Amino acid sequence: MIQTNVKQLNDSEHLVHVTLPQAEYDRIYSGHALKIKSQAKLPGFRPGKTPAHVIQKQFGAKLHEDTVSELLQLHYTGAIEASGLIPAVQPELTVPEVQPDGQFTFKMNVVTWPKVDVANLSNLTFDKTTVFVEDSDVDAVVDRLQKSQVQYTIEDGRNAEVGDQLNIDFVGFIDNEPFDGGEGESVALVLGSGEFIPGFEEQLIGRKADENISVNIRFPDDYQAAHLAGKEARFETHVNSVAQSANAEDADALAKMLGFDNSAALREDAQCRLGNEADEASFQATRDAALDALLLANEISIPERLIIEETKNTMQRVVQNMKQQNMDMSDDMLADEAFKKEVLERAERSLKLSVLIQSLRDTANITLGKDDVDAELELMSKQYPGEGHDQFIAWMKGQDKQMATTRDRLLEQKCVKHIIAEATTNPVSKPLSEWQQEKDRQA
Repeated sequence: MIQTNVKQLNDSEHLVHVTLPQAEYDRIYSGHALKIKSQAKLPGFRPGKTPAHVIQKQFGAKLHEDTVSELLQLHYTGAIEASGLIPAVQPELTVPEVQPDGQFTFKMNVVTWPKVDVANLSNLTFDKTTVFVEDSDVDAVVDRLQKSQVQYTIEDGRNAEVGDQLNIDFVGFIDNEPFDGGEGESVALVLGSGEFIPGFEEQLIGRKADENISVNIRFPDDYQAAHLAGKEARFETHVNSVAQSANAEDADALAKMLGFDNSAALREDAQCRLGNEADEASFQATRDAALDALLLANEISIPERLIIEETKNTMQRVVQNMKQQNMDMSDDMLADEAFKKEVLERAERSLKLSVLIQSLRDTANITLGKDDVDAELELMSKQYPGEGHDQFIAWMKGQDKQMATTRDRLLEQKCVKHIIAEATTNPVSKPLSEWQQEKDRQA
């Protein structure tokens, strides 16, 4: 019933002319006309008895619009399949205002992924990086833990000092009226941490357990809750307890604090975790170099509509990530030309790599088996010991989006490993601390 005529406009853009018989248009039109006839209430006619020519006169434009909409919904997929094309983005549809006799037609502008023959991988040259762990890296981890791991011991009668942990109850008032969100019970607060509104913690220094204090503060003008910004407030506060902080005296005490038998076991755990981080860093550094070389060796022209669509998606991801990190996203930043250029370049790079990776998968017959996915899930589940291990795997298998992302990532890893195996690589080694410093400078 569907007839398609495909005209190629360029390497990735096609104009598809779709033809349907008039009878299909008439069938759907009649159905909408009958529905309107049964519901229409026009002067001089009983419901359901309005003549067809009156319905046509009163509702002709709407009937045509609804008919065209349903026709497109019904036959869009079939038209795509009949054309033999695989759209890379949603095709643009146009319906001629003047239709030929005995037919209904519409057009689709279909953009497909560009085709590319990947350049010979043996001609690629890039650095193959190995990141390794030094004793000083392990020392740095233990030192950070030594400073950050704190035990708190409640002391009766102790005057609270900076660094002590207080347990408090409080109720906030503005103009002697309690306000939403200004109440808390058994809240742990480390003095000097800056977790509370400026001025709050300072007024608790020197206080003891069982004391009641009126803490008077002013909300900052840029406070995140706009209805509180800049307002004076009073917090009636009760101190439940005061606990003194203490760091571990030595590495063995630190190990005990963290659940290890001794400092050797703690260092072994740190070495293992850093080793995993170094392995990941090694692959990421080499991956970036391999993909850069792949892009340099292959010229690809990406259709403009694909770039526009991917740029929108990339911008949304960037904004979402920045919001999750509580970073300020001002209108000026979004409008900044340098920022928009960076997003555009990132989007175009991503599209080119997608084309190259897909082509490489096809030519090198790179596939992903069930064992590959199961092994990755097993690796991911190691952070959930005991019953959490099986529960995590079962949960992941029920998450279509997460599983699709995992498969895509594994397929890309396989492609990158194939590139590394085929290309000429220059061995480069660097300690983990140096690699981390380089990443920090790039951020």
